[in-house]
Amino acid sequence: MLPANAELSPASPVRLRADESAVLLEIAQAAGSTLDLHEVLERVAEKTARLTGADRCSLWLLDSTRDLLLPAAIYGIDPSFAARWKRKILAIKDERLSQEAITTGQPVVVLDAATDPRTDKKAVDFFGDKSILVVPLANKGRVIGTLFLNHISHPYWYSSQEIAIIQAIASQAAVAIENAQLYEESRRQRHELLASFRRIGDALAAGLDLSDTLRLVVELATEMLRATVGGLTLLPSDGALGTTQWVPIDALDRYGPELQAMSDLAREVEHRREPYYVADLHERRRDGVSGSGSESLRTYVGVPLYLRGEIIGTLGVFHALPKRFSPAEIDLLASFGAQAAIAIDNARLFTRLQRQVEELSAAAQRNAELYTRLQLEKKRLDVIFQNSTDAIFMVDRDGHIVAFNPAAELLTGWSTEEILGRYCSDAFPGEPDNTPDLSDATLQVLAEGAAQDTVVEATIVNRSGHRRHVAASFAYVAASNGEGPYALAVVRDISRQKEVERLKSDFISMVSHELRTPLAVIKGYAATLLNPSLHLDPERQIRFLRGINDASDRLTRLIDNLLSVSRFESGRFKLNLQMVDLADAVRKVVGGMRSSVGSHTLRCSVPPEGVFLRVDRDQIEQVLINLVTNAIKYSPEGGEIVVELRVVPESSLLADPAESDGPNRCAVLLSVKDDGIGIPPNQFRFIFDKFYRGDAPAVKRVPGTGLGLFICKSIVEAHRGRIWVESQLGRGSTFYVALPQE
Repeated sequence: MLPANAELSPASPVRLRADESAVLLEIAQAAGSTLDLHEVLERVAEKTARLTGADRCSLWLLDSTRDLLLPAAIYGIDPSFAARWKRKILAIKDERLSQEAITTGQPVVVLDAATDPRTDKKAVDFFGDKSILVVPLANKGRVIGTLFLNHISHPYWYSSQEIAIIQAIASQAAVAIENAQLYEESRRQRHELLASFRRIGDALAAGLDLSDTLRLVVELATEMLRATVGGLTLLPSDGALGTTQWVPIDALDRYGPELQAMSDLAREVEHRREPYYVADLHERRRDGVSGSGSESLRTYVGVPLYLRGEIIGTLGVFHALPKRFSPAEIDLLASFGAQAAIAIDNARLFTRLQRQVEELSAAAQRNAELYTRLQLEKKRLDVIFQNSTDAIFMVDRDGHIVAFNPAAELLTGWSTEEILGRYCSDAFPGEPDNTPDLSDATLQVLAEGAAQDTVVEATIVNRSGHRRHVAASFAYVAASNGEGPYALAVVRDISRQKEVERLKSDFISMVSHELRTPLAVIKGYAATLLNPSLHLDPERQIRFLRGINDASDRLTRLIDNLLSVSRFESGRFKLNLQMVDLADAVRKVVGGMRSSVGSHTLRCSVPPEGVFLRVDRDQIEQVLINLVTNAIKYSPEGGEIVVELRVVPESSLLADPAESDGPNRCAVLLSVKDDGIGIPPNQFRFIFDKFYRGDAPAVKRVPGTGLGLFICKSIVEAHRGRIWVESQLGRGSTFYVALPQE
């Protein structure tokens, strides 16, 4: 019922049309102008809304179970909302208007959506619906969905003539929709058939074996008809039924009793010599027995596989629901079966020919494979020999070198042409009175006729006079075809490993010393202060406490460095980036360190206007402190240390200016210059390594952990910057830090 004061709208466009056939013709033309299902639905919704004067028109289609309503098309709302609306699937029981229209087959009229008990009040409030008309989409008594007409601007009263015309529109639309659905299904089947034929053709071309071909055929047939289970049974030459290839693989586990009881279906197809269709297997079974579990198969269609007029097998598919395969799908399976029979025959022929070829050429095949393996092994060994990073050489029974790889050339300084035919001791001379010796080890292998059990470590002197630590293992190569025996040696340069071990040992010793020294100071001062028999004046007490404080600071710096290294290597190091005036930071660091430089002169040069950069201030200050501290350590008394900060073009820092990201990009360059002892050029690549401190006596005399520059490098690279050094022995060093200016 409408409220007493409600006003009905004027007559709609449908009411004003005198010719009902013109309306239906217009709908038919709109829907029939395309067979694309999406376009048909959209045009029907739009045309119906325009012809009836409704504010909104929507179409809902039943799914295959007829329990769900699928949103298909809507006209009269924002397109972006329509896209979201199409994802809303409703159960029929939750949409009372559609349920009534589908159940009764009659239109449902809602004059007042706000008060009608059948409407969803949330949806009514959201869309502002006043009146609603729901018409079943029916063709020849079969309902496929519902058509909604919604009036929003004002309530609407539908005349019986209008309802009849809208029913006719819905019937016309149902025909168009079913035609489009049939077209879509036909196009899908044609596409799947062509795709299946292509895959079968690929199987023919690829020469798949029989088992793979059978599995492929059943998979394609099951996919094409969207079946639950597929099976293919070949007929042996004696006429009995052979084993069946099932898809999915676990079909027998899920439907075993049913499938075993249905073996007579394949025999029925063979007997009929034409497609055999069972709409409901439950009705066919005389004993009424279905599967032992909850699974069940209801529909079956099988086709014979013909080859040159003879049946070679049967192909059948099952569906869990009854009456699921249409005549078009049965024809589709029959057409596919004809192509599948050719593929099966080809696979049989391929398998038979392959077996014959394998039997006839087994010996030749084995010989060819053996020869190929030998050739490949020879090539592989040659590649290993030539590209190994370890030195490899081989000597004959007289100790002459007969093979020498490029890595051995690099290790010894001898070329292969020069060393071949010479004694092993010429290439790998040991130090005087240094044992073991590689030459003696190779001769011992030849004498004993077996490789030594352990790795031999030795020190050799290469052609340039440099000492190298090596580890060598040996193999005995027995004589063959009148050649040999030989001794094969693999030599690895372990000089770097030895250096790392030395550095670790030095580091442990250094850390122990660095820990003991401040601890001894702390212990000494603390013990003195705690001695009740000593009465110290306040000045001495303060001096002792300062000593304890300085020693504690030294311990803290050492521990902080070790923790920083741990964070860098574990990936737990994080930057606290913020906009910082680096000029101000440099001035404060330099000012704070002037009291600890002793007789050194510490100068600072920064732009007066400031240099602003997004960095972690604490970490950048730590870099500067480490660099200045090193400059103080390794500079003579009274030396000058200059800290400079400036902005430079990024291209000026690159070996190739073209590598710069842009012609106007700049970088911030921080430098710390001293006139200290300097660094040898051959150490430039090592000084930023962890624990590295150099070999010069002047360096050894200065306490340190070898971590400062490593920490600097890690912090700078975390800022996407670069750190390097320029130095001359005896004339000082300059460390540079370049940070990109974004």
